[in-house]
Amino acid sequence: MLSEVRRLFVSEMAKVWRTKLPYVGLACSALMALVAKQSVESFAQPGQVTAFNYFISSIILSSTLTTPIFATIFAAISVAAETSRGTLRTVLVRPVTRTQFLIAKFLSAVLYLVLLVATNALVAIIVAQKYPLNESLDASLEVPPLWSQLLICGSGLALSLIPQLATVAFGFMISIIVASGGTAVGMALGLYLTVTAAKQFISIGGYELSQFVFSTYFDLPLKIADAKISGMYETWLQERMLYMLSTSLVALAVFLAVSFWLFLRRDLNY
Repeated sequence: MLSEVRRLFVSEMAKVWRTKLPYVGLACSALMALVAKQSVESFAQPGQVTAFNYFISSIILSSTLTTPIFATIFAAISVAAETSRGTLRTVLVRPVTRTQFLIAKFLSAVLYLVLLVATNALVAIIVAQKYPLNESLDASLEVPPLWSQLLICGSGLALSLIPQLATVAFGFMISIIVASGGTAVGMALGLYLTVTAAKQFISIGGYELSQFVFSTYFDLPLKIADAKISGMYETWLQERMLYMLSTSLVALAVFLAVSFWLFLRRDLNY
């Protein structure tokens, strides 16, 4: 099974990179690193921006704007485009199971998410070299050593991928529900943007809806990492982090379960 999934995955990536969409998303992710540079320098005094502060600001900007949008678009067209072109039945005529097909499609969407984040991070690392590792006010704070700052930054970056994975799974589910690539993209982005805008204004039993929506926590691990690197007291084990993990993992499991259940039951003759 693994060899077949690997073959499908390689074939899928070769097909995807012949289109323009992936490159547009990567270019926008890289651009966010330059936008972050202008942003942090506009709101900080000279000498107060450190390399790690800038790097995390760049990742936050990308993670809350371009990354979820392009990851959603990529995932939303993954299966829907095959359906609309009529190539879905052709692919599945070969000795390929529907489960193997879906796993390869989802892994390609996950890889694109990682590439979006990595592109922004790579440009941010290059730009960050112009900033000092410690700011002038750090003498009054107990700033962690360099190796600890790298570990904290890496941990925040890795944890921030968890809610992003739920976003990919959401777009993937829409791709299976809708038979047209364009319609799938419109529906996925429409629902994502609507929930993002409305979640702050809806309450359920005294609790804000935003607490239970995984997209609320895109930047939470990165903000905690930024505070820890700056010498402030912060901990990974806090209520909001537990909300992030629970909402993201539950959403990821539900979206994938619905995706596989619907696709395995689909009549490909219609």
